[in-house]
Amino acid sequence: MTEGMIGIFKEIITLFVIVGVGYAAKRLRFMNDEFDRMLSKLVINIALPGMILGSVLTATELPTQAEVWLCLGLSVASTFVMFAVAYGFTLLLRIPDGHRGVYRFMLCFGNVGFIGYPVLSAIFGPDALVYAAVFNLPFNFFVFTVGAWFLTQDIDGDVKVQTSWRTFVTPVMLSCVAAVVLALAGIHHAPILGEALNTLGSITTPAALLIIGSSLANLPVHDLIGGPRLWTCSVFRLLVMPAIIWAVFHAFVPAGLMFSVAVVLAGMPVATNGTMLCYQYGGNSRVMAQGTFVTTVLAIASIPLLAGFVGVVM
Repeated sequence: MTEGMIGIFKEIITLFVIVGVGYAAKRLRFMNDEFDRMLSKLVINIALPGMILGSVLTATELPTQAEVWLCLGLSVASTFVMFAVAYGFTLLLRIPDGHRGVYRFMLCFGNVGFIGYPVLSAIFGPDALVYAAVFNLPFNFFVFTVGAWFLTQDIDGDVKVQTSWRTFVTPVMLSCVAAVVLALAGIHHAPILGEALNTLGSITTPAALLIIGSSLANLPVHDLIGGPRLWTCSVFRLLVMPAIIWAVFHAFVPAGLMFSVAVVLAGMPVATNGTMLCYQYGGNSRVMAQGTFVTTVLAIASIPLLAGFVGVVM
């Protein structure tokens, strides 16, 4: 466990280094807002679909079909619980209009890939990653449909983004549907195509982190850590949300590796692709970048607490 936690801390430090490079790049004018928007569009429409499909097509094995269905069902159900909690949270804290969508996004969607996978591997071993890959398929679908819709409800400028159902029929959404179909059909090992898609998708994380750093460079230094509402949201995201998921489902879902994966993933820092989606759908990229930064910092302390919680209740 100790070596695993050291590995997690290294992953988090890696995040900060690349965010710092993005921050410096904006200050040195290697990046600007238009470049950030175009890079976000490239990642969301090309690299991310590759990563999603590649995660299935490079898997050496998948759970049984019954386990896949149960994992998918638990993922969908836990996401809907998060939606309900996020709406209640924004009403209870009286989050102002123009920020509610981004706060709901931050509460519902965590960094289940770049941080989530190494965390699960450190706590439970490599067997957990198979369940995580299946569990994250509905996540990818929801983050680019419901998550994007959350952000369109905020105003980052003068006019709200006009949306219709076509707004959400994107390459990412289509790749999510295709990935679920492949998983259910048991199609999961296509080495050449899978590796090609994985390589294409590998630019997603560093690009997202550069964009976050560039967005933070638009803020005065004293504004980087946000205010009381943001910190309350961050603690809720990291510690309270996984406890809620356990409390809601522990009577219905057998204790075991699959349920443990669901609880741990519910406590990850804010998803790095949130800032990119803000650029594409008009959300408040400054608040999103702050939330991503703060939750990632706090994760250094929250992840060991989360591991301890899962060890006690499971």
